[in-house]
Amino acid sequence: MGNSVLISGAAKVAPKFLDIGKITSKAADKVGAIYQQIQAKKDLETRNQRAKVEGYLNNMPAGIELSKIPPAQQQAIDTWSKNQKMVYAEAAKNIGNYEVGSEEYVDAMTAMTSVKASFTNLDNNLTTFKVNKTEYLKSSSEGALSAGNNGAQGNLLAGIYTDESGMSFDPNGNLSFIDFEGNETALNNVPDFFNKDFQSADALITMNSSIYNAGAKLDGPTKNMYRQKVLNMVKKGGRETLLSLATDDLIQQGGLGIVDQDLLTNPARHVELEQAVVESYMNILNNSADVGFQKKQKTKSSNSNTSSNIKYGQATRDDLNIYEEPVTGTYNDIQGKLKEIEGKGLNDPIELQVTEINKIMKSNNSSIPDLVIQDGKVYADDGDGNGTEIDIFNNDVLVDYVINNMGKGIGDDAKMILKRKLKGGGTTSPSVKTKGDASIL
Repeated sequence: MGNSVLISGAAKVAPKFLDIGKITSKAADKVGAIYQQIQAKKDLETRNQRAKVEGYLNNMPAGIELSKIPPAQQQAIDTWSKNQKMVYAEAAKNIGNYEVGSEEYVDAMTAMTSVKASFTNLDNNLTTFKVNKTEYLKSSSEGALSAGNNGAQGNLLAGIYTDESGMSFDPNGNLSFIDFEGNETALNNVPDFFNKDFQSADALITMNSSIYNAGAKLDGPTKNMYRQKVLNMVKKGGRETLLSLATDDLIQQGGLGIVDQDLLTNPARHVELEQAVVESYMNILNNSADVGFQKKQKTKSSNSNTSSNIKYGQATRDDLNIYEEPVTGTYNDIQGKLKEIEGKGLNDPIELQVTEINKIMKSNNSSIPDLVIQDGKVYADDGDGNGTEIDIFNNDVLVDYVINNMGKGIGDDAKMILKRKLKGGGTTSPSVKTKGDASIL
């Protein structure tokens, strides 16, 4: 039911969350035009109310605290006070002429007590007025007043708390305000006001970001869980939180864009408004989950061919950027040369093969020790007559030899990636004929 009174709630609110995009339609455009007219009127009222407050505050001397009695009402207070004191003085003058306990004595005593009570009552009322006025002026000047406040009541409050409205005082010390049309509002009947619910808005933004970053679609049970969270938030905050989330621009300019003003102002439709707000925010959360899921899938797809992007850190990626091309090129050159020599059909090609390997390795790094042949075996010369045997016809051994000598500064993770790549794609070790081989005819 909420969707029938919202201007595509998800579309209007989502951009402030994660710029999900706008959902537009012809129906939404028509409703949007109506909403813009209503919003323009409310914006004008708000600007006028804030202008009154700003003008009032700007005219106050710097450093002067708000007084209980507005300067414009000082004369009226003085007149009321004099009248009350005259009533008290008259009763006090006459009470001595009456017999204690007589009806006249009781009336005079009651009049004196009533005057005292009226001063106390008026003082209390003026204190309440000052507290409310201070809070209102602060909220208004800071732009914290919620758009969920009734517009007409907002005009009344602006008039009262900027001293635009007059004051009247009855004999009991009760305080009332009179607007420029002559309408009178007792202090006890001055409407309350409330501020924007920043706390609930922040909680929704945090919830939305968490769902988006999770990169997973919301299934049925998860949707129900988040719906209950939003509903609990609204119920905990009460009517004021509900109206703030529906109308304030904490998340999206103009709130949820509800056109039906009766839905906002009629307490009898509170549950209906509650459902509309909850469902609108659930649409946003669900959209965020879908977009987050799509983004995560794209990221997985783009990284599927580069395991280091997923499993390893920046240092490993840097190593691969530096060493992968020269190591792979050197290995391929050696394999190509070995195959070329093998294809010549030489009876004893090992010396030529070792010579070519040394040339290729030193062309990349002249400091690499030579491979030498001793007793028909190949060793990596250490300069002292010792060395490590290198089986150049074993692909795994050859890969290790190339990587270990070409990538002296390469990290272990990058070495492992290169070895896996080259060993997996290596050629079969060539068959080599040597002296003493029984197959030689």
